[in-house]
Amino acid sequence: MKVVKNSDINGILVIDKPKDMTSFTVDSMIKKELNCLKVGHAGTLDPFATGVLPVLINKATKIQDKLINIPKSYEGAFKIGVSTNTLDVSGIEVDKKQVSGSEIANIADYLSKLKGDFTQKIPMFSAKKFKGVPLYKYARKNIDIGSIYGDKKTGVVNIYDFEVKSYDNAFIYFKCSVSKGTYVRAIAQDIMDKFNIPAHLFSLRRTSAGGFDIYEALPFESLTKGVDFMIENIVQVHSHRIINNNDDISITKYNNI
Repeated sequence: MKVVKNSDINGILVIDKPKDMTSFTVDSMIKKELNCLKVGHAGTLDPFATGVLPVLINKATKIQDKLINIPKSYEGAFKIGVSTNTLDVSGIEVDKKQVSGSEIANIADYLSKLKGDFTQKIPMFSAKKFKGVPLYKYARKNIDIGSIYGDKKTGVVNIYDFEVKSYDNAFIYFKCSVSKGTYVRAIAQDIMDKFNIPAHLFSLRRTSAGGFDIYEALPFESLTKGVDFMIENIVQVHSHRIINNNDDISITKYNNI
C-alpha cells in the first residue's frame, strides 16, 4: 500500500453522507484514514439529512468559505399536521392536528411561490452561536434566551427556486435551491406561523453543494476501500474543474491547490 505523508494530499472528496451520521464523523474518518493535518467541509448537514458533503483536505480548506457561499440544492418532504421541538424528524412531537386536503393544497401553493429574500427564524436546535455557545445547548437545557437574543432570532436568506413536486394527505414533496445560511426546516416554522398548522421537515437530501452534484458523490461505504481509493477519487473529481463564485476558483490537480 502507498505510504502517505500527512501533508502530501490536498483536495476534496465529495461524499454522499448517510442518514444518522454527523458531518464531523465523516471528516474524522477521512482525516484518520489519510493521516492528514486538516479536514473541513463545505456546509454542515444535520444527522438526519443525507447527500452531498464536500470534504476539504489540507490546503483545500483555504477555499472553504468560497465553496460554502455557492448555492445549495435540496429535495425533501414536509410532514403536515405534526410539529416537533427541532422542526425536523429527529425531534420530539409537540403538536398534532387533523389537516384537510384543501389546507395542504393551500400550503403547497404558498410554498411553490417562495422565491427571493426569505426572513427565517433561526431554529433553537441549531449550531448558530449566541455568546459563544451553540443554540442547541440552550435548547437542550430548556434555557429561554428569547428576550436577550433579540433581533438575532431571525435572518434574511435567499430562496433561488422552490418547486413543489407533489403532495398527498400528509406530505408535501419539494426541491429547492437556496443561499448560504438557509435552514430548510425553518420553512416548517414559516408554515406554522402563516397557517396555524403544525408541520416539520420529515426528510432532506442535499443534491448539490460547493459546486458539486450528487452524481459526483462517493457512497460513504466506499471509503472502506482504503487510502489509494480515496486518493484516486480526489484526482478524478477535481481535475480541470472551475467553480464560479464571484472570484474563480481553479482546481487543476489535488496536489496543486
